[in-house]
Amino acid sequence: MTARFCLRCGARLVTAAVEGHRRRRCPRCGWIFYANPVPAAVAIVMARGRVLLARRARPPYAGTWDLPGGFLEADETPLAGLHRELREEIGARIRRATFAGFATDRYGPGGIAVLTIVYQVTPVSTTVHAEDDVSEVRWFPRHAIPYRQIAFPGLRKFLRQHLTTAKRSPKSTPRRPRRSTRTTT
Repeated sequence: MTARFCLRCGARLVTAAVEGHRRRRCPRCGWIFYANPVPAAVAIVMARGRVLLARRARPPYAGTWDLPGGFLEADETPLAGLHRELREEIGARIRRATFAGFATDRYGPGGIAVLTIVYQVTPVSTTVHAEDDVSEVRWFPRHAIPYRQIAFPGLRKFLRQHLTTAKRSPKSTPRRPRRSTRTTT
């Protein structure tokens, strides 16, 4: 997805080399469309050695599996957005959330770029139900996750790597880097 008209003056945009990249630029006023990614937050919900996946009810990729979560609202932090999305999509509250990493994708073929913030979470309860954009929720044993049926390629790759790494480590939650207690003046 790309802009066709200038958001400042309304002129038709042209493709131009800008800062070493091909970007859409206004020939009249010089405004540049950067196509920056939109932020989203998702959860790797784990309980009793199982991972929760949600089946998408709407395009893009309706009918495929996904991690529960979604786009952030304006002025919303990633963790607040994650809490909201989990309540909306699967009726879940979480006890603990640990940052796991980032994934990048497109929101459907030719769609907007998405930067996904991924958290590993422990739910308050394993009782969840499909709501909002979700048609089904299901707990999968780690060895039976249907990776090929997961909607977004970047998220699919991230989940596989994360769970493989977590399986090899003694703890299932990634460790946070230690903070230095030294102060500089």
